[in-house]
Amino acid sequence: MNLDRRTALTGALAATGTLTLAACAQEPEPAATTPPSATVETSEPMAGEVVSNEQLLGTVDEIMIGSGKKFEISGSLTILVTRPTADVFRAFNATCTHAGCIVTGVKDDQIACGCHGARFNPESGEPEAGPAKSALGKILVEVRGADLYALI
Repeated sequence: MNLDRRTALTGALAATGTLTLAACAQEPEPAATTPPSATVETSEPMAGEVVSNEQLLGTVDEIMIGSGKKFEISGSLTILVTRPTADVFRAFNATCTHAGCIVTGVKDDQIACGCHGARFNPESGEPEAGPAKSALGKILVEVRGADLYALI
C-alpha cells in the first residue's frame, strides 16, 4: 500500500477534527459558587437608603434656618435642601444649570455656584445672578416627624 502526500494530509486533518469535536462535546464542570450572604432585616430605613422612590436624607435639625445642606444620592445626583424659614424646606438638583458644577450651598441668602458665580433663589431655584439662565431642577421633599425625605 502506497500513501501519497494528499491522502496522509487528509487523514491527519480528519483525525484532528474528530479530536476537536470530541473535546467540545464534553460537559463542562460546574463552577464553584459561594452560598448567599446573610440578609439583614430592619424595621426603619437607614440614612441614604432608597425605599420605593423615597430617599431618607436626614433630619430637619441638620439644616439651619437660612442655610442649606447637600446630600449625595449617587454619582449622578446630589440634592441641595434649603430651609428659607423654620417650616419651609425646598430641594433642588445641586447641579448648576450653567456648566454642570455642583453648587457650593447657600451664601448671602442665595444658592451659590463656585465655578462661574451663578446664584439661585433658595425658595424657587430660579437664577438671580451670573451666567446661569435656567432654574435648578426641583425635587419634592417631605418632612415626616423630624425626618426629611426626597421623592425621586
